[in-house]
Amino acid sequence: MINFRKISEDDLPLILRWRTDPEVTRYMQTDIEFDPEKQLIWYNQIVRDCSPAEHLIILHNDKPVGVLYLGKCNSTIQESTWGYYIGESESQIIGGLIPAYFYNYMFLHRDTSLNKITGHCFALNTKIRAIHRFYGVREVKVLKEYICKHGKMFDIILVEITREKWLSQKENFQLYQLILKE
Repeated sequence: MINFRKISEDDLPLILRWRTDPEVTRYMQTDIEFDPEKQLIWYNQIVRDCSPAEHLIILHNDKPVGVLYLGKCNSTIQESTWGYYIGESESQIIGGLIPAYFYNYMFLHRDTSLNKITGHCFALNTKIRAIHRFYGVREVKVLKEYICKHGKMFDIILVEITREKWLSQKENFQLYQLILKE
């Protein structure tokens, strides 16, 4: 079973391990140094206190396996942005299921006025692009040589899925329901 819960301070060592793992960060726009003090500052300034975004732990059978980021919903255009990563290598296989749980939660339960969810991915991340296509996510734009990592430029692809598209296929994914744990 897959669920999400809010990040707590107790999660910081695990998140720091994931965020500094080269297998995780290779498809992330930023790399961070292994610094527990900076991790605590990030948590206090961004996660706990002032960010309108949400940072959630992805749980698989109640075990933390990754992080999901949900940007603040823009109520004017009824749009939000998101992203996620799986930090536990033995749980990578469930990564392809996360969008089904997330889209059902967002479009059917959490915010029924939400019209669109956007995100981005590295163009060379062919696995996540295939996962997005499977769920009906549309590639909107390619940002050429947008991110520089380790002295190399990478293209980023902007993606989106609309409420209408998700609802048109929701019966295919109706089994993927989650409970947001407190």
